[in-house]
Amino acid sequence: MVLPPGVELTDFTLGPLADFGKTVSRIPITKTTDNITGREILTQGTPVNITAVADRAQKPWMFDNAGKLEEGGDAFIMVAPSVTLNEQDYVSFDGITYEVRSLVTISPGGTAFFKHGNLFIIE
Repeated sequence: MVLPPGVELTDFTLGPLADFGKTVSRIPITKTTDNITGREILTQGTPVNITAVADRAQKPWMFDNAGKLEEGGDAFIMVAPSVTLNEQDYVSFDGITYEVRSLVTISPGGTAFFKHGNLFIIE
C-alpha cells in the first residue's frame, strides 16, 4: 500500500513512542466458560513489559471507527502494530491497572501504523 504524502512508517516509533513512550505491564487475559454454570472465568497470564504511549484521558467521550459516540475511557494507550495487545487484556502503569477496550489499528493508506485503545480502570 502507498502511504499518504509526508507519512513514513517510522513516524510513530521515532515520534510519539520515542518522545512519550513508557514501560507498561501487559497482563494477557484468557476467558473461558464454566461447563456447568456457564459463567465466564478470567485467567491472568504472565505479565510482560511493553513500550507504549499511555496516559489518563482528557476527554470523557470519543468517536469509534463507525463514527458513533462512545464513552472514551479513563485512559488511552498507543503501541506499535507489532506489539501484542488484545481487547480485554489488562495493562498497568503509574500504579493503576486498566482493561483494554475498543482497540483499533490506525492504518493510513492501508499500512498498519499503530494500535490505539481505550482503557478502563479495574475496580
